Amino acid sequence: MASKDSITSKILDRETYEDLLDQLNEEKERIEYDLKKEYRNARKYVRAHPEQGVGFAFLGGIVVGILIASLFRTD
Repeated sequence: MASKDSITSKILDRETYEDLLDQLNEEKERIEYDLKKEYRNARKYVRAHPEQGVGFAFLGGIVVGILIASLFRTD
């Protein structure tokens, strides 16, 4: 038969565990909300400034093209 102290410690452990789970769930929800908000803001920015994305893609293509050309160059 379990003693009163062991039963009390199990109850406290369960309460502590449940409190930790609640805190983790709250933190998870906060992080999910923040990530969704940042994602929406990033999409709005890209839609408002598409020329920057096209410019970076163009420059990246030039750099990659130069690197590939230099790899296959025969002197």
